[in-house]
Amino acid sequence: MTPSKGTFYGVVAVFVALLILVSTLALFYYGQDQQAVAQNQNHVDELGAALASYRALSVEYNSSLTGYNTTLSLLSTAVGNLNTSTPAYRNASLALSSLWAAYQRLAGYSGRRVPLYGVHLLVDFGNGTRDWYNDSRVQPGWNGYVATLVLLGGDVQAVWYAQYGEHLVTGLGGVSQTSSTSWFFWESGRSGWSLAPTGADGLQVYNGTTIAWTLCGYDSDFNPTCTP
Repeated sequence: MTPSKGTFYGVVAVFVALLILVSTLALFYYGQDQQAVAQNQNHVDELGAALASYRALSVEYNSSLTGYNTTLSLLSTAVGNLNTSTPAYRNASLALSSLWAAYQRLAGYSGRRVPLYGVHLLVDFGNGTRDWYNDSRVQPGWNGYVATLVLLGGDVQAVWYAQYGEHLVTGLGGVSQTSSTSWFFWESGRSGWSLAPTGADGLQVYNGTTIAWTLCGYDSDFNPTCTP
């Protein structure tokens, strides 16, 4: 049986409608795909800009750390050579402690490793009070005096003798020497504690260095009557 023209045209109309529908869907999904491509490109551009900003910040961060390190080195050198009776010394000694703490916090924000030594410091006040500063972080190049000054937050009283390049420490942690007592500086070695062969200024501290200060009496030859 031959299909009528009406049936034929109906079938054609259905195919045309399907073709239009498929084309419309194809155009729709093509538009969606192009939109997604554009959005992805925007994300790529944003990530590129963020990466550039991160690199710039990283350079500034590293520059800041370098600047901090240089400032610490200069300030510690100044503190080690300034007359302790001057306002400049008092301000510098307090600034050194706070600057050192800020430097460590700044370095810790990104987990960056910076050169540090771990030292152990004992302060024996001679009245039963003993303060340990175990595994305390110091900057390479510091001597015993600067390390003590920083770890005690600047609470160190001393007299500077320029002709010897040494500080005579007269008070630590708010406790001063008396007419019959004095602060003695010690270092720990394989055989135990011994008086340091130099003043605190002349003793360089290294990773693992253990030092101590004791307040006690002394004999006629100025030998301490105590040990740490």
